[in-house]
Amino acid sequence: MVKDIDPIRAIFPISVAAEILEVNPRTLRIYEEKGLISPSRNDGNRRFYSLKDIGLLEYVHYLIQIKKVNAAGVKEILSLLDSLPEEIREDLTSRVEKSIEKMPKDKIAMFKEGVNEITESLIPVQ
Repeated sequence: MVKDIDPIRAIFPISVAAEILEVNPRTLRIYEEKGLISPSRNDGNRRFYSLKDIGLLEYVHYLIQIKKVNAAGVKEILSLLDSLPEEIREDLTSRVEKSIEKMPKDKIAMFKEGVNEITESLIPVQ
C-alpha cells in the first residue's frame, strides 16, 4: 500500500522538481533569488521542494512565460493570493492548471521549455 504524500513536506531535490516542471534547475534558482519561492533547506543547505511548492512553481512559471508578468508583478499576485481564504486560492490555482491544459501546443511547448526568456530577462547583464 502506498502512503499518501503530505503536500507540505519538502521531499523533492531541485533536480527532481525541475524534471517534474520540465524546466532547467537554474530557472528554479532564479525564482528563489527573485523571492518568488522559498524552498526548504536541509542541514547541508540543499534545496527541497514540497508538492505545494511544485504547484506554486508551476503557477509562477505560467505567469512569467505565458502571461509575461515580471518578477515584481508575480510577487504582487502571490501576495494577493496569500491574503485570500485557502478555498478561493485553491479554486483560482486549479483554474490556472486547467487553462494550462487547454493551451495551444505551441504555447505548451514554450511553457515547458521556458524559451530561455526567463533566464535571459532575470539574469543581470555583466
